[in-house]
Amino acid sequence: MTIYYKDPIATFGKDYVFPLSWTRVFFHWYGSLVQRLLFELLSWIGAAVLVIALKLYVAEWPIPFLNTLAALVSVLSPILTFMLGFYTSTIYSRWWSVRVVMCGTGQIAAYNIALEMTSFVYDDNDPIGAARLKQLIVRWICIPFAMVLRDVFLGGDHAYRTTEAMERIGLITPEERYRLENDVDRAQWTMPVMWAGHLLSRLRDQNHRYGITEFVHLQLVQQLALVRGYFGYLYVPMWVPVPLMYRQLVNATVRIYVICVILLAGNLNLLSATSSSIDIGNYRWLDIIYVLSVFLIYIGWLHVADELANVFRIAPDSLDFDDYLSSQRVDFATMVDDHCIKLPTIESIAEEPLPGEEGFNCFPIMRDHRYEAVPGWQKFQHLRRRPRDVGTSGSRTYDAFEQLRAAELRRQAHKVMASLRGFVHDLRGDSDETDDRRDGFADGTRRKKKPPVRYLGY
Repeated sequence: MTIYYKDPIATFGKDYVFPLSWTRVFFHWYGSLVQRLLFELLSWIGAAVLVIALKLYVAEWPIPFLNTLAALVSVLSPILTFMLGFYTSTIYSRWWSVRVVMCGTGQIAAYNIALEMTSFVYDDNDPIGAARLKQLIVRWICIPFAMVLRDVFLGGDHAYRTTEAMERIGLITPEERYRLENDVDRAQWTMPVMWAGHLLSRLRDQNHRYGITEFVHLQLVQQLALVRGYFGYLYVPMWVPVPLMYRQLVNATVRIYVICVILLAGNLNLLSATSSSIDIGNYRWLDIIYVLSVFLIYIGWLHVADELANVFRIAPDSLDFDDYLSSQRVDFATMVDDHCIKLPTIESIAEEPLPGEEGFNCFPIMRDHRYEAVPGWQKFQHLRRRPRDVGTSGSRTYDAFEQLRAAELRRQAHKVMASLRGFVHDLRGDSDETDDRRDGFADGTRRKKKPPVRYLGY
């Protein structure tokens, strides 16, 4: 089944990111890189430890041989980086195109059929017959999904694995099973699409029965053709695999590079011309870190590409085949079920309230969704800017907001000045009488305070 893991970028508080939150992605076992590389990683690390031990405690290896390995590693490193990057991008684009068809365009075309039938197919004189027609068409559309994915997915035990199993769960009838098994030898999954198209044509010819006019027939047949084309495309990656020589070349190059690095373990200083003559002694064991990094990067990169090369693989984190088909079957049946969705009548139009009438409610909800890496930075930038000159040709709404922003700036300035006066007052130790004289007129009367400015958002 599909494995869901948490977003590694977890927040600590409102606007702060926890420094080591990215490490949580490595604590998932099924479908992880560590699960795939564990035994091979232990084997290569053991080989590197053996090579270093032989060089330290048995005998030094010939310098010409080590120089040859160092030259080979230096030459292969840039070539391998380019080769793996191109190989992985090619394999990923191939994998992604299949996923887009299977869970995107192909599925959307099938959903469009259900939606269009809900809109176009009806009959006031025979509503039960129209409902049965829509359920029949969407069931026929689900059959190609099950048969195609059953053919292309390799391995696994699924509820749709055989026509007998599909008959047992009610996806096909005994007569349909007999026709699928005996009428054609290849491309059995196209038969239900042909059945649907033929039935729609017959209904169109029978005096537009159930509302199947020429326009409705054309719309539905076009969607049927898209379903057939998209699901036929899913066979292409299985019939046209990645060339074997290409995969052999990439795998051989990566392994040769890793083997050369392991044989050079303990003498990796030869990769740098300035330190080739330095005797590092027991520090040779630090080369294990380099070997481990090279292995995780290059072998891990290669394994990711190999996982994507088999587009229809069965793995712990792959698509849940049964859930995908079952949920789609339920969605289609619900979309065309006249009883469940309770289709509205024409009289219901008069019950919809208009703006200003009782029952109409459309209040605006305004939120600020802008992300602030530094809390309060955007507000600081907003308040730091000087308000623009209010033009006579501008809109009233713009001018009003400019005035409000200017009022906010003045309020903030008065607030800062009041704080500074209070601070100076505390330093000087002035009495309350001095404050009264400072805040009043010459005759002793006090100044009249202005009411606070009221503005939107505060």
